[in-house]
Amino acid sequence: MSSKDKEFSIVIIPDTQVLAWKQPTIFQNMTKWIKDHTEEMNLQMVLHVGDVVDSGARDEEQFKVAEKALEEIYNANIPILMAAGNHDYDNLLSKDRSLTMFNHYFGVHRYHNRTWFGGTFEEEQIENSYATLEIGGRKFLFLSLEFGPRDEVLAWADDILTKHSDHTAIIITHCYMYMYGERTKKGDQHNPKDYPGAAGANDGEDQWHKSFKKHSNVLAVFSGHQITENVSYRTDLGEKGNLVFQSFQNW
Repeated sequence: MSSKDKEFSIVIIPDTQVLAWKQPTIFQNMTKWIKDHTEEMNLQMVLHVGDVVDSGARDEEQFKVAEKALEEIYNANIPILMAAGNHDYDNLLSKDRSLTMFNHYFGVHRYHNRTWFGGTFEEEQIENSYATLEIGGRKFLFLSLEFGPRDEVLAWADDILTKHSDHTAIIITHCYMYMYGERTKKGDQHNPKDYPGAAGANDGEDQWHKSFKKHSNVLAVFSGHQITENVSYRTDLGEKGNLVFQSFQNW
């Protein structure tokens, strides 16, 4: 029996923005702990739900702090996907969806020669990307979507989910679940639709009804973003009868 046939772990990292800004040592210790316990946990994938940094392109030093910490994972060849949070966008979505700095530090170049990396929605833009892994004889699809994914991104996600219908799918996006076991919807604070630069944004309710519930292979959706509560989750049946776990976390 190989190590991948045993119980395995997936690590979910919520918003690290304050760590990159004020607590670089904690950020470094966290990723080093993940690397050091990889074998013990039989770790197969790390998923960061976004807001890697706090200040977008206004403070490149935060990206350098995050890069140094995340290199513990990159250099250990542990599969990782990262969603882009609103604080990761160059102008914090005050004007548009520019992610130049994020792609410079955490972009497609990080995935060259990674056989598990599947591809992106837009060439050389990492914010909508996917990966596939076989773990314990079971095929998995990991799908990372931009903040408030646009209709065209959800259509791309539908295509990826359909083409990999024999893979169990886990999705990350920065804003999906709200607090108190609800998906983000009209009237909720920090709804993606409230950001001037996030043109065409879909909130959690939109994403569920337009895309996620339609696919029998979707197992879970993870997101961060919200404050002041720390965790919220729910389960719903998709249209094909599959149980979908949906979770928000932001420590």
